Amino acid sequence: MNEIVIKSPTTLKELVQILAVADNNTYMLSGGTDFIIKMRREKINNGTIINLKDLKELNYITNTEDYVKIGGITTLTEISCSSIVDKYATALKEATGKVGSTQIRNAATLAGNIANSAPCADTVTALMALSAKVKIINGSGEIYEKKVDDIVLGSEKNSLKRDEVIIEVNIPIDLEARSSFGKIGSRTAVTISKLNMAVTFKYNHEMVINEAMVVIGAIGPKAFNSSTVANSLLNKKINTQFIYLFEETLQKQVDEAILGRASHPYKREAIRGLADDIMKRMFPQIMTGGELS
Repeated sequence: MNEIVIKSPTTLKELVQILAVADNNTYMLSGGTDFIIKMRREKINNGTIINLKDLKELNYITNTEDYVKIGGITTLTEISCSSIVDKYATALKEATGKVGSTQIRNAATLAGNIANSAPCADTVTALMALSAKVKIINGSGEIYEKKVDDIVLGSEKNSLKRDEVIIEVNIPIDLEARSSFGKIGSRTAVTISKLNMAVTFKYNHEMVINEAMVVIGAIGPKAFNSSTVANSLLNKKINTQFIYLFEETLQKQVDEAILGRASHPYKREAIRGLADDIMKRMFPQIMTGGELS
């Protein structure tokens, strides 16, 4: 007989006990916005659902001197409204504020987004650009960290084992860095990204780039860090010429990634506009002459 059993732990100790007997028919429910679709598509009508929503101790946003820490069941709405995230992880604030509808943001979580591993996931792109890591607990009660990039395999696949759950997201704090996120979809609201990108820049007092991270999403199985684009920006001064270089190198990256696909002509042009939007939001003081005031 087909049967769905729902277990709702209220403490990490209870969660570990449940994870200890997890099998291939065990599913984690965090926000549920993606899982409900998965249940219908894959006709899941048997197994165990571990409902994480009652783990109130995993609902928080805080920071230490070195990290922003976000609990596993914290919603995207809470993250997008957080002054801590706004101050130390701007790209994530911008990404969470653009995911789906208000109703989806009120339920969805970062942990759920990471585990679902959709190629167009906005928050994953932002987290990768911020060098985020996740804290995981398993059925033996062990707690350890992994990079977001190592968890997300793409095309709704992740590297988590059946007895592993993401309980926290950690974002390094770098007061010398600035970040931003942008996306393009078919609508201005409630849209799934056709293309998204997040960047993190570090630069000196002369506005010359010392370090760069450029992560592009929705042009492959998973978002990826484009070292080609990032390296092209090193030791360059941020001005209008810099934007042109950024756009041209991004186009070359799109050519390399999806040449021959039906979406290629659109995305190689769209990424220029996306880059321009991100740069002007990060550096609104860019003037027609190409210098920064």
